[in-house]
Amino acid sequence: MANLDFYALDDDLRNLFRFLYADTDIVVYELSSEFECESRRFESLAEIEAVFSLGAYRAGHLQLWSPKVMMRPVIRRVELKVPGHSFRYRVEGSGLMQFYLDAAKDGIIYHTHFGHWNEAGARQRSMHPADDCNWKALAKLSGRIQRHIRNIASAKLYARPILHQAHDLVQQGHGLWFGPAVHHADSSDIVRLP
Repeated sequence: MANLDFYALDDDLRNLFRFLYADTDIVVYELSSEFECESRRFESLAEIEAVFSLGAYRAGHLQLWSPKVMMRPVIRRVELKVPGHSFRYRVEGSGLMQFYLDAAKDGIIYHTHFGHWNEAGARQRSMHPADDCNWKALAKLSGRIQRHIRNIASAKLYARPILHQAHDLVQQGHGLWFGPAVHHADSSDIVRLP
């Protein structure tokens, strides 16, 4: 799997979505629909912000789809055993990229996650056909997104990029969560980038 965890707040995420919409062919879906609702596709940053509070703790789980990578995502109805609810939809596919938005809570900034299958992992563990994916196109697009995130970072905690707004908040006293530890501005593990 290809993964990149990084620290970002609302303005950082807005800038990243602007890049995705303007400079890639990415289409954004929610990972799971609300109960008894169709899955949502977001055509713009404004549509995302109408549903998700960027910069909020556990803001949302998204799937990123590129038509160059796979024909279309699978929209699967999931029957539920939740009292008062009967179904929801999930957006799935071996060639989708996961984007789990997170941010700050109680003075601690949690990481946002970007990741996806690689071909070997999909062939071993995905319930969806790995042959439906153009793995070279996925690697190229993923690399471009990861480079963009690293290039707009102000600092890093170990290998995790810290984007501008998140870094500013660390300088004002917030901490960065990394496993069981919380790192503050005076941590030698936070390295400012040129």
